[in-house]
Amino acid sequence: MGKQAIGAIAYNQLRRIDTLLYLMVYTQQPMVRTRTIEMIGYDKVPAGQTATVAVMSYSGYDIEDALVLNKGALDRGFGRCQVMRKFATQIKTYANHTFDRIGDAQYDAKGVVLAKFAALEVDGIAAVGEKIRTGQIYVNKQSPIDSSLSSGTHPGEGGGVQTIQFKPCPGVYKYPGDYSVVDQVCITRNEEDQMIIKTLIRQTRRPELGDKFSSRHGQKGVCGIIVNAEDMPFADSGVMPDIIMNPHGFPSR
Repeated sequence: MGKQAIGAIAYNQLRRIDTLLYLMVYTQQPMVRTRTIEMIGYDKVPAGQTATVAVMSYSGYDIEDALVLNKGALDRGFGRCQVMRKFATQIKTYANHTFDRIGDAQYDAKGVVLAKFAALEVDGIAAVGEKIRTGQIYVNKQSPIDSSLSSGTHPGEGGGVQTIQFKPCPGVYKYPGDYSVVDQVCITRNEEDQMIIKTLIRQTRRPELGDKFSSRHGQKGVCGIIVNAEDMPFADSGVMPDIIMNPHGFPSR
């Protein structure tokens, strides 16, 4: 369970560029800490959220370990997380001196940028803070068609000069969802002195059916239904639970 948990991983989590990183948006400090947690420093970085849990039976969507979530709590940010994905694009220089390049965005006849190039800046790389959707390009990479050409020109028939022709090999964002945001762009070089363009794209998610939740003691359950706030049970004081868990889900788990 510890490897699957979503929380805050480090102090520099917003400056890292990991292959895949899950971060909880509204992390909270626990109400109770043990001496062991204080000794290992686990309380220095927040992990998880403090939820109001009602242990009761509610409808037929909470069989065994299924959970009932309050839609009002989800709208207020409960369980919301961000998914950070890194996309690396390599700009190669080949042995025959041909090389990849980054092209400009394409426009229609009226001078309006095409939809799939909408996230790009003038340098052909996605702009930081720009919204990007499925099918849009984050790096407009182009590769040479004929690898026998060198240095951009090649002697052709009759002593003429033939220019390198490029084919489009763009980096296309393919993950589903409403939209994502370009969080960071890092341009660096690897051990072979090839240019690497790392694009970090951030997607905000909210809990949905099938997501797993767990207490700090491994009492896990899966979301079975999301109920509107007006249909949730409440106490005399007006307190409404964020999660409803069936008591039959506690034994043998």
